[in-house]
Amino acid sequence: MPAVSVRMAAALAGKDRSTILRAIESGKLSATKSELGRFLIDPAELERVYGTLLPAPAHSDAEPEHAPPSTGALIQELAHLRETLDRERVHREELGIMYERDRRSWEDERTFFRELVGKQTDQLKLLTDQRQAAPSSSFWQRLLKRA
Repeated sequence: MPAVSVRMAAALAGKDRSTILRAIESGKLSATKSELGRFLIDPAELERVYGTLLPAPAHSDAEPEHAPPSTGALIQELAHLRETLDRERVHREELGIMYERDRRSWEDERTFFRELVGKQTDQLKLLTDQRQAAPSSSFWQRLLKRA
């Protein structure tokens, strides 16, 4: 019999899933991990730990955990993903156009403000004394008239 999932192992052993998981984590029950990262347990290992197994439950119409999705579902999902991708491309193009228009507007504003700051700086220079102050001399130098 092939390796079984934790859910099937719990049904075969007559235990709860959490009991099986605790046994795996504690090392009491050995298991391998599938490609999807799920635990797979050999029924012989399950029988070694829990004794005689219960009969396997009748196969239901539901797909097992490790089975790939049906082709119809994959086709539907692919169509949905393509629609989403197309919407995102259109949205991105619209944002690109808006960005170009806004970027030009921002550059114009930035130029305007740079010129405004330059004019204000020139006006500030006119209002303040720009002469170089003579170095101050000490009391004794002034007293002795040495400068």
